[in-house]
Amino acid sequence: MVNLITGISLLGYSVGAMALVVLMSALNGFETSIFSSYKKTDPDLLVTPQRGVVFGITRQQLGALRKIEGVAVVSEVLTGKAVLKYGDQQTVCTIWGVDGAFGKRILFDSIVTAGKPMLVDDRTLHNPHLVSNMAILGEGLVYKLGVGKIDQPITLMVINKDAGIHDVDAFRMEEFIPSAIVSLPEDQNSQTVMIGLEQAQVLFGRMAAGEISQLEVKLQGGVRDNPGAVERVTVEIKNVLKSSGGPSFDVKNQKEQHPLMYKMFNTEKWISFAILSFVLLLISFNLVGALTLLVMDKRRDFVLFRNLGMEKSAISWVVFWEGIWVSAWGTAVGLIVGVGLVLLQQKTSWVSTQGTFSIPYPVELRTEDLLLVLGLNTILGVLSAVVPAWRAGKLSGELSSVRQ
Repeated sequence: MVNLITGISLLGYSVGAMALVVLMSALNGFETSIFSSYKKTDPDLLVTPQRGVVFGITRQQLGALRKIEGVAVVSEVLTGKAVLKYGDQQTVCTIWGVDGAFGKRILFDSIVTAGKPMLVDDRTLHNPHLVSNMAILGEGLVYKLGVGKIDQPITLMVINKDAGIHDVDAFRMEEFIPSAIVSLPEDQNSQTVMIGLEQAQVLFGRMAAGEISQLEVKLQGGVRDNPGAVERVTVEIKNVLKSSGGPSFDVKNQKEQHPLMYKMFNTEKWISFAILSFVLLLISFNLVGALTLLVMDKRRDFVLFRNLGMEKSAISWVVFWEGIWVSAWGTAVGLIVGVGLVLLQQKTSWVSTQGTFSIPYPVELRTEDLLLVLGLNTILGVLSAVVPAWRAGKLSGELSSVRQ
């Protein structure tokens, strides 16, 4: 009976460790899958003013920012809301006014689904009657408006704050020819229109002051993957902007640009970990019971050991290491099986989601998760073995004194 209960405890630790590895790997996979789309479009560092929505920047400051070691591209961007009209259809959209460096900052090749991304039509040099301004539309926005031809003009309208509501020029309007369609993250895909920075400044009335909403920084490859180097560049950017005596700025990395989403994933991950940890805690009570039965079953052997001269502490250590052995082997088997299942999923995609579009469940192994599971099971194993070990030493002492 004792061996059966001990085997159940070992199996419980194995299943618990395996479940933790698989669950945390699945959550890691979903996190990576979702944020991979943002990594294609989000800058490595985003510079925004702490107060207000726009700011001005000098050519000298831009030059100083681009000379910072580790900085590959610095792009100026002006964002704002506008009404997009296509035929009889219209909707509110978000304008991204981008400069020439933006094409080097963003990975257009990985997000373009149709057309060629351009902001100015070169053909207008030979035919001035053509619309020269071009726009890049989000894929969801194209579907929403039912844009049939990519070369048909769209109209962007913005309220002219300097004119009265009944004036003829109450709206600033500009026509654009879509040049490309891009696939963006879900919250941007159905409302984003990219146009040239100068056209956006004219549309929003920011041309005279040359104002922008944000600076988008792309880092060099070796710097991007080094948190210490990213922090150094962040500090240098703040110092350059602070030296002008202008407004204060926030410099955000990719995680800081989507704090709520990252918090949501972390919260979900830790809640799931806590639930399975509670299950392992219940399994640990089974181990406590198994070790207690072992102590009761082997009490005569403990008396014999005591009569042969073994100390109470040595008997306690025997029971203690029995508990550690069960938890350690159970954890090791669970980790091996869990890692094997995750690697099998990565290689063969044998488990897929259910729905119209079936995709393999994304999974990703992380060393820190394996160490966390190992540490949790080790702590539970130690705590489970302490009380039975103490009782074994105490019981052996009491029985040996009675025999004497």
